[in-house]
Amino acid sequence: MRALVVRLSSLGDVILTTAVLPALKEAGFEVYFLTFRPFGEVLKGQPFIDGVIEVDRERLKTFSDIREFARELPPFDVGFDLHDVLRTKLLRRFLPFRFYTYSKKAFLRRLMVLFKPFKAKWLFVPELYASALKNAGIEVKNPRPYLFVGEELKEKVSPLVPENAVVVAPGARWKTKCYPVERFAEVVELLKKRGFNPVVVGGKEEKDMGELLERRGAVSLCGKLSIMESVAAISLSSGVISNDSAVVHMARAVKKPVVAIFGPTHPAFGFAPYPDEGAALTRNLPCSPCSLHGKTRCRDQKCFEIEPETVVDRFSSLIESR
Repeated sequence: MRALVVRLSSLGDVILTTAVLPALKEAGFEVYFLTFRPFGEVLKGQPFIDGVIEVDRERLKTFSDIREFARELPPFDVGFDLHDVLRTKLLRRFLPFRFYTYSKKAFLRRLMVLFKPFKAKWLFVPELYASALKNAGIEVKNPRPYLFVGEELKEKVSPLVPENAVVVAPGARWKTKCYPVERFAEVVELLKKRGFNPVVVGGKEEKDMGELLERRGAVSLCGKLSIMESVAAISLSSGVISNDSAVVHMARAVKKPVVAIFGPTHPAFGFAPYPDEGAALTRNLPCSPCSLHGKTRCRDQKCFEIEPETVVDRFSSLIESR
């Protein structure tokens, strides 16, 4: 039996699907994964995946593009749509096998933005993904993201990661989701005082932030690592401090404690670490959350008035409890 799992984007969401893929493999399926390039990098070589199909966004831009792409896919017995957006809904129409979808809770998330009391009911995305498998008769117990990092990759990255390293991730898809870099600089200084060695990860777009934090005592690897090299660096660290971004889920996937800082978004949306994985920091203001994805016009951003010492104290407590 061959199963096609579809999650086109984004990186963090793709990583979170790994919470349910082992159960699908254990149920006797050959597991193939369809995603946008370059997100497939994190899935290639994983023990619970038999094949990764990567596609460029431009390839699935129009109705006819999607229909043509569907014709080129190899045969499968069943599909799991863990994205359930217009592109994937159209793709399902052109594929001759049954698809199972997950309980997305998109309406509930929008209610959280409009009516703040709804945020009292926290979601967890791995459990939502598990609902798709449950619809197919496959139980997923204790869903947690997982990525295997090979020794060869660890050896390649290890010279860049000092002993007692703490990975700091100051970037995010939207600048409005970013804890102020000046406060991250204070976090770096506090970590140094407590005997940790801060290491900054991010893409080329975070290079300026990395250089600023490097001047405060961190080692910047921004723009120097591939996605899986970043995962490997995290696997060699003591833990992670990050904005609400894919780096949080990288840390969870390699079982490193993570402090996730939430501003305009909220942990209730489903992207917070479980208590056994780390901690979510939010001021939980009456106006929070103000955005579904973090893009906001708010200029005050009082939601980010979280003291750097609070961040480092929370991280230290995670380390001490392990």
